[in-house]
Amino acid sequence: MNGQQHSDGFDFATAITQLFRTQDGKAFAKRLWFWSSAAYAAAMLVVFPFIIKYYPDLLEANWYNMKAIMAGRAPDNTVLLAILSKMLPSYLFLMVSMLAIGAAVETALHQKVLFNEEEQRIPLRFGSLQLRVLLAQLAVWFIWFFVYMIGAVVLALFVGAFAVVAPILGVIIGVLGIIALLCLLVFLPIRLAPAAALSVNTNSLQIMSARKVSKGIFWNLLGAYLIVLIAGYALIYIVMSFGVIAVTGDLTFLEALSGMGTENPKVAFAAASERFKNPLVMFMGIVAIFAYAGAYAMYTLSISGISSYTVKWWRGNDEANQFD
Repeated sequence: MNGQQHSDGFDFATAITQLFRTQDGKAFAKRLWFWSSAAYAAAMLVVFPFIIKYYPDLLEANWYNMKAIMAGRAPDNTVLLAILSKMLPSYLFLMVSMLAIGAAVETALHQKVLFNEEEQRIPLRFGSLQLRVLLAQLAVWFIWFFVYMIGAVVLALFVGAFAVVAPILGVIIGVLGIIALLCLLVFLPIRLAPAAALSVNTNSLQIMSARKVSKGIFWNLLGAYLIVLIAGYALIYIVMSFGVIAVTGDLTFLEALSGMGTENPKVAFAAASERFKNPLVMFMGIVAIFAYAGAYAMYTLSISGISSYTVKWWRGNDEANQFD
């Protein structure tokens, strides 16, 4: 790969707001956000009827387990696992759908930022380019998981070996090893984060080459991702909380969902289900799902925008980057 000369420094503010800084500005951002939200909401609405019927028993089983843990007893996960196994096909469908939509959303943003290209009418598509983006995303997280597993095994072996010689030495090695592994698990996905955007830029699958893009700007990227992650999760949680409270009419329903309430959550769920028979409440539930999807879409677009900006910044004015 040819060395790159950056004409400008990494613009932190632009990185976290890249969605709104394309050639079409807020107009494109609104279009892409609308269709992304609609796609995410559609996937959720399709799966919702297939999983909601299991939730009363799931929440009850989790509640009993939480009571056991709080009482110092070992939880019995037999019932919980049996319910989850019934929900698994629906969740797998939802997961695959969300991954495919996410790849389409991210590709649309990268194409706009890097080439000022946009599909007519609906900006979301799924073809070979989107599949390449999806593979790049999955590859980064597979590498992360592989490093985590290998690191955990190696750390356990070292701690065990040194503990035989001297217990205190095993503790020291364990603490230092955990810190080192955690740092590596943060460092790795940040360095490989531009992989999907780089794959769009070169029209070929790029994974490890992403390190050349993120070289020297690790702290910039870490700060940008932290801000978007924290703000995104806060937004999603707030929207979800308001949606749940609006539909259930119960301020303590979120506590029941967590399994930390004093009342069996199955009772609270039955009351919410009774309210849901009201057409107005049902409509509010659908609106809540669209609102949640909208918050999630804004979060994913902001995350993708950091990668878009990073590759655009790295590319500079040279439109003919070549990879070895």
